[in-house]
Amino acid sequence: MQQQREGYRARVLADDDGPELLEAGLWRIPVPLPFALRSANIYLLADGPDDWTLVDAGFGLPDDEAALRAGLAFAGVAMEQITTLILTHAHPDHIGLAGPIHAASGAPVYMLAGEEQRMYQVWGEQAEAVADALAAMYAAHGMAPEQVTGSQKASARLRTILKLPPPESVITLEDGAEIRLSRHTYRAIWTPGHSDRHLCLLRDDQLFIAGDHILPGITPNIGLYPNARPDPLRDYFWGLARVHDLPARLTLPGHRRPFVALAERVDELRTHHEERGDQIHALLVAAAPAGLSALNVAQALFGERLRSNDDLRFALAESLAHLEYLRTEGRALRHERDDGRITYTVA
Repeated sequence: MQQQREGYRARVLADDDGPELLEAGLWRIPVPLPFALRSANIYLLADGPDDWTLVDAGFGLPDDEAALRAGLAFAGVAMEQITTLILTHAHPDHIGLAGPIHAASGAPVYMLAGEEQRMYQVWGEQAEAVADALAAMYAAHGMAPEQVTGSQKASARLRTILKLPPPESVITLEDGAEIRLSRHTYRAIWTPGHSDRHLCLLRDDQLFIAGDHILPGITPNIGLYPNARPDPLRDYFWGLARVHDLPARLTLPGHRRPFVALAERVDELRTHHEERGDQIHALLVAAAPAGLSALNVAQALFGERLRSNDDLRFALAESLAHLEYLRTEGRALRHERDDGRITYTVA
């Protein structure tokens, strides 16, 4: 068994990680990512003697599919045996293999209502228009032309990697809905912020599927994007409050390892974002009266940690979410210049 695990790591993961049996009927299968965050989690849950549920679908590169198939084999389950696929949200590192999983198994794909529309809009027929709107946002908030072009190219590359399921395979859930999967019942919980219609699930045995809403050791990216909800950080605070007091015995995050202390981690994330807001407010005070762009704020906050254009785009979107939250709180003002550039000043 140990030799098989070592072989899995050598093939598909660069760091010391691999599939692990968390408890009877529950497997964590990490799959690699081509980002600073090295892996995403796919969970395999035994909901009955012949019922296997997968949560999330990783990225869509060949190594991701190799990692998933190897992890399933490690657990003694074939992809064809999957009976249910749940996608917590429509970000690329969670949906990339949904198409092959459905094609192999015929498993229905569950998502929170509205998130499936975003998935097909961003990565389907409207993808080019969405990428153009995103590029225009980056330009308005301070990015240089070559960085904006890089954003469009990155979106185009992602569209060739992701393998989406057919729309008719998707079953949508409303907030609070319950689904019965063989011997277990899952309750859907809407937790916006990281994505507009992010889905968490609480199983009847107090197993909490958190997706990217709650992560250990790192903070989920809360970013503002075109054609999305206008105040994602306020949404996120609301979503944190919704799960704070859940009777979760084990939390399954979309990245890194499962953990136990849910309420404690929720409090830490709330405190982090409040402190980050105060940092940004202090930057605006120091820059008065000229103000700052979201790019200025991102560079001031993250500095040398911005090692790629991908890092910069995430940092800009997160800084923008904080700036808009400060604006709605009456602590910042938004200004659009004649050239279309947008800056913020202290209120």
